[in-house]
Amino acid sequence: MKIALTAKEMAYCDRLTIESGVESAQLMRRVAEKIFSSFKWHGRIYIICGKGNNGGDGLALAEIMIDNGIKPYVYLVEEPASVDGRYYLGRLKDKGFDRIYLESECDYDCDIILDCIFGTGFKGAPEQRYADVIERINNSRAYKISVDIPSGLNGDNGKSVICVKADETITVQYPKNGLYLNSGKDSTGKLSVIDVGIGLYSDGCKIVEESDISLLFPKRKNDTHKGTYGKSAIIGGCNNYLGAVKLANAGLCALRCGGGLNNLIVPESHVSNVAAAVWESTAFGMSDKDGYMLFDKEKFDLAMKGVDAVAIGMGIGNKYEENFKILSYILTNYCVKAVVDADGLNSLALDTSVLKNAKADVVITPHIKEMSRLTGLSMEEISDDPIGVAKSFAKEYMVKVLLKGASTVVTDGDEVYLVVNGGAELSKGGSGDTLSGVILGMASQGRSLIESAYSAAFLTAKAAKGLKDEFSEYGVLPSDVSREIARIVKTHNDI
Repeated sequence: MKIALTAKEMAYCDRLTIESGVESAQLMRRVAEKIFSSFKWHGRIYIICGKGNNGGDGLALAEIMIDNGIKPYVYLVEEPASVDGRYYLGRLKDKGFDRIYLESECDYDCDIILDCIFGTGFKGAPEQRYADVIERINNSRAYKISVDIPSGLNGDNGKSVICVKADETITVQYPKNGLYLNSGKDSTGKLSVIDVGIGLYSDGCKIVEESDISLLFPKRKNDTHKGTYGKSAIIGGCNNYLGAVKLANAGLCALRCGGGLNNLIVPESHVSNVAAAVWESTAFGMSDKDGYMLFDKEKFDLAMKGVDAVAIGMGIGNKYEENFKILSYILTNYCVKAVVDADGLNSLALDTSVLKNAKADVVITPHIKEMSRLTGLSMEEISDDPIGVAKSFAKEYMVKVLLKGASTVVTDGDEVYLVVNGGAELSKGGSGDTLSGVILGMASQGRSLIESAYSAAFLTAKAAKGLKDEFSEYGVLPSDVSREIARIVKTHNDI
């Protein structure tokens, strides 16, 4: 897994690398050299520099370009304030380079713009003159390359008042969290990472990659049977949301994703409706009233017999107090792996303290609004620090958290995993139900909940993205995704 860092963590790694004996000016030159070698430069090139070290990177890059026969135009929004920035500006002048101008002289009519204004530590709103520069960059016809991070983007949470909309971002050594969170992915464009020898002195977040998923699908022995791979259960469904449990079952497919047996626990009055669409699972009817499930201890004990992993809440409806009775009974009386999603989360919000008494190993899978109900924090507060909020909740309640967003945050309160391959094709009702089913399928066959959560998020995102060429991001359906996952699992199993 690759590592992503906060701005503070990156600065710390930078400082310790310099203290280990690498001069800061030399490190800046390494950055410039790697940027130069990572792109085929052509046409009219403008380098727009701020006053900090990000601007210094641009000045060092300008020197390397002219040493290689390329003559860019350098525009200063302000005179360099950093020691290394002034050093490289002096070197350009000593070489007689005469294409250094104030930004006010820039016409932005070029082929390539290098955005070297703000670095990863920028937060908040830029001063108006900088905002105007960013707007002029965005309005230019040029191909826009941001150095380290699009200027104006918060390096920790991916939010901005205004930022450069880069076609490409070349980031230094380690990706920054903000490149993946909130609107960061929409501002970054193509992302590449350059290695300049900065040491890793922080844990950071782990970025889930394809190779990490392959490890979870080893070849199976022939001498096995359906009981070898676990038994799972899905508890959900009501009058208006029967499709949710069907999608969860399809996405499970505890069978397609590798599990062995699944029990679909639904309101008794809807067993026939569900059974007609579900062939691989067994349907168990639970006591209900007007199509909504009721808590019945004896029946739940019967339905949960032998279950290794359970998902609760998909389509269960808005009878939150009754749902909470079901949820709290399962979590506090069964030593199972439990996935809590959808109206299971809204029911849990009645009293989250039940998690502290749980016998079950629990993963919750909220989107930001559901997380707001669970924590009492505003959606704005959560989006300001999605990693911190998820990590804090997981640690306090001793659960795993899968927080959905532009990138998915998965944490057990200590380790943090980022699943960054998702896209707009998943922005449809039912995608979360499918995801919960896949988590359940992974967990039921013996995978840890943290592995099950991040691998399921990766698989569903990959499946949806693979279907985009066929259906477009508008047309990919959750039911398509569950079928595609089986093909993806095969490719991993064949490795």
